[in-house]
Amino acid sequence: MTEDPSERATLDEQLEAAWRGLAAAVTDARHEWHLPIVASVGPDGRPEARTVVLRSVVPEDRTVSFHTDRRSPKVGEIEASGRLAWVFYERSSKVQVRIHGATSVHCEDDVADAGWARTTLSSRRCYLAPHPPSTVLDDWHCNLPDGLHSSQPGVAESEAGRRNFAVVRTRVDQLERLELHHDGHLRGRWKWDADGGSTADWLAP
Repeated sequence: MTEDPSERATLDEQLEAAWRGLAAAVTDARHEWHLPIVASVGPDGRPEARTVVLRSVVPEDRTVSFHTDRRSPKVGEIEASGRLAWVFYERSSKVQVRIHGATSVHCEDDVADAGWARTTLSSRRCYLAPHPPSTVLDDWHCNLPDGLHSSQPGVAESEAGRRNFAVVRTRVDQLERLELHHDGHLRGRWKWDADGGSTADWLAP
């Protein structure tokens, strides 16, 4: 990074870069933002963090989403608080993005239907799991149906997993981008309010 302020990325340019990278990570499984961390609050008040697969990014709506088994404990945590925090980090560019926002779980609506339609058969196999996620087992089990341990279901067979499928979608109301440089880091924050207003600020790295 140069010391010349005229060559430093503006806040608008940094925000555009953040959304561009997030959108690219949806379809690029090698992109390090493809597997973000999401953080919720457990029923006992403790933080809970998990790695998920980024499934959708719509910059115009400021939404990001992932898929989950609706039987998972995180569904109840999200529904209780209505919010999630996400963290993305790319080692090659040394860029971290953190986002916060109101979050909804979609199980029986058009959002869930559209998400299910886009899933592959190999992904649908996960939603055929006989045990709800986090179930205590008497012994190890791969939690896949008999006959599907090393194969994927057919289309008709996969539809039984639809009842366990959910889309978790966050509408971003705060985004931070941190870009690390040996001669000076860049850190910006953008906020959006319920009325459509927004603010952009430089933050101390």
